[in-house]
Amino acid sequence: MGRILKIPQSTISRIENNDMDPPYSKVKKIFEFLEQERIKKNNIYKTAKEIMTKQIISISSHSSIKDTIELMNKHDLSQVPIIDADQNLGSLTAKKIQKFIADHPDLKNVNVLDLKQLPFPEIEKDWSIKAISNLLSNYPAILVKEYNRFVGIITDADFLKLV
Repeated sequence: MGRILKIPQSTISRIENNDMDPPYSKVKKIFEFLEQERIKKNNIYKTAKEIMTKQIISISSHSSIKDTIELMNKHDLSQVPIIDADQNLGSLTAKKIQKFIADHPDLKNVNVLDLKQLPFPEIEKDWSIKAISNLLSNYPAILVKEYNRFVGIITDADFLKLV
């Protein structure tokens, strides 16, 4: 802690032993560091169920690219899963749609399955924050399941709420 805060270990030891009355600036530094460590420790034990967004906004395999754009704009989304009858068929991201529309502006009525990307990974609701973080470094979103039913979705934005 002393090295991180640039406070000599001997000063920290004297504070711990009540041998010195530290200045406010040092107390504040130590308190803020310890508070951040407490928050990190508490977040380590969180699970997917605690950070997921419960409302999954998805599109069906019968939707068009135009329908998808309208849905994404309405809900301010950058990605959506394609789900039919609790089957994860694929996904679409705003970047993929943007590139497609730039190259083919007249094809907004194309079916989403013609442009779909890989399905978002699926996890159980009790997965750890660490495992979720590893998945989010490679995928734009993760679908959360409970008893073979989708119950939530996790994106970078959900994960960052922990901070």
